Order: sequence, then C-alpha cells, then structure tokens
Amino acid sequence: MSFHTGKCHRNLIDFFDDPKNWGETSVASGRPWRMEELRLKSNADLHELWYILLKERNMLMTMEEEHYRCLERMPNPERFEKVEESMENLLLVIEERNRAEAELENGEWIGPQVVDSLDVLGRPVKKLTSEHEEPRCADRSAQADELMWSEKTVELLRLERERRATRRREHQRRERYTSRMARWQKLDYLSESSG
Repeated sequence: MSFHTGKCHRNLIDFFDDPKNWGETSVASGRPWRMEELRLKSNADLHELWYILLKERNMLMTMEEEHYRCLERMPNPERFEKVEESMENLLLVIEERNRAEAELENGEWIGPQVVDSLDVLGRPVKKLTSEHEEPRCADRSAQADELMWSEKTVELLRLERERRATRRREHQRRERYTSRMARWQKLDYLSESSG
C-alpha cells in the first residue's frame, strides 16, 4: 500500500516549500483546524490529515533551517504555529474518541490519569500515570532513590518543615495584628465621636 498526500517526487524537494514561494516576503496560509471540524471527520480522514500535517511541519522546519542558513527572513513563521495547533487539536480529538470507546467497553478510562504521589524527598505532588515495561519494584531509579536518603536529605526536609512552620506562624501573627488594629481603630473612632 502506498500513501501519498500530493505529488510523489521521491527526492528531497518534498522537504522544501513550493518553488514559486521561494524569495517571497509573504505566503498565503489558512487557519488551524478546529476541534469541532475534526470531530466530524472519520478515523481514516484523521489519519490522513495527521500525515499531511506532519509533512507540512517537516517542510516548514526544513525551510526555517534553510532560511537561517542563508541569513534570510522566513515568510509567515506563524504557519508553523498553525500546523502545531492543528496537530494538537487532532490529538485531543483522537484522545476523546479513545476515552469514549474505553468508557463504553470497560466502564472506565484506563489511560493516563493524574494521581497524588510523593516525590523523591517525600513531598506530595501530582503525577501523570504511565505504562511501565518492567514492574515498579524492579525499577533501577527506585533503587537510586533509596541511596538519596542521607543525613543531608533528612536535614533538608527538617529545614523545609521548619520554614513552612515559620511562614505559618508569621501569617497567623499578621492576621492577629491586623484584626487588633481594626478593633483599635474602631474603638478610637467610637471614643472620638462620643467626646
């Protein structure tokens, strides 16, 4: 099966813009594909569009490098951003479809999820889950993390906890001070108005 999105040159000219656009200061370009439009396309159309956008992105990257090499200004550099935005929208539409299909078949989304976890120093962070080729316990980086626990690490965590406690105390002290000042100003106002 051969797949072509345009003329088949089978040489490096495919990586360059149309020769009639060479030396132009401005090249006409369209707008990025919107998600609403992409949702109406079939999977085969999205697959074909992905390769068209990929080919366009490669061409723009080659032209950008060539203009840089020749010390020239690339016409309409925003074309690259439009292609990237279209590719991102296409990926989001495909992810929506995959998520909907998985929820229909399995009742839940099995893909990456945001979970609460702990970083190397034991602080709470949010992480995106990912697939693992090896079991988590056999992970070499986990063994390296164990080596990271030393007196310096414990001291760093102690200092961090102390800094958080100091900030919390300082914040509470400021709140008490501002509430007292508000009450005193209110009392001063009442004593001045009664006198």
